[in-house]
Amino acid sequence: MERREAIKRTAALMGGVIFAPTILGVLNGCTPSTEQWTPVLFDRNQASLAKALADTIIPETDTPGAVEVGVPGFIEKMVNEVYTEEQRNGFLTGLDLFDETCKNSTGSSFAELSAEEQYEYASEKNREAIEDERAGGPQFFLIFKELTMVGFFTSEVGATQVLRYEAVPGIYEGCVPFEDIGRTWAT
Repeated sequence: MERREAIKRTAALMGGVIFAPTILGVLNGCTPSTEQWTPVLFDRNQASLAKALADTIIPETDTPGAVEVGVPGFIEKMVNEVYTEEQRNGFLTGLDLFDETCKNSTGSSFAELSAEEQYEYASEKNREAIEDERAGGPQFFLIFKELTMVGFFTSEVGATQVLRYEAVPGIYEGCVPFEDIGRTWAT
């Protein structure tokens, strides 16, 4: 599958709105890696938060989750190598503020919460971010969620095990019940 096609399909999955640096990074070859991730830009707390939040957004089920396919390293690489200094600083500030707000609200950092508590807290932040975005520009949580989804669905696992991939698709059938298909197509 071509990278451009994967981006188009991921954008369609996300409702068509994608943060410009994300597109630029993926077009320039930024993809997740399953190799051991050693943070370069993120400090220890930011790296723990990135892992916990990515795992909350796309947890391991019958397929590997975001952490297993290397999404936290992909996010750091995108922020470090593709974002402008202003965007990078905004992202890092958002990461720290997210954890600080979590500590003030729950008494623990996000990475220390149980999986259920992480899900509840992230769900609430997602709702708030959607409401706030309508008022003024992209919100940290939605940018993080976008990076997680793009990283996951452009990985080999996301493109072949979660999405359906067929190098040479068959005939076109315009009206097929979703139950007959099962999953959406990667190409």
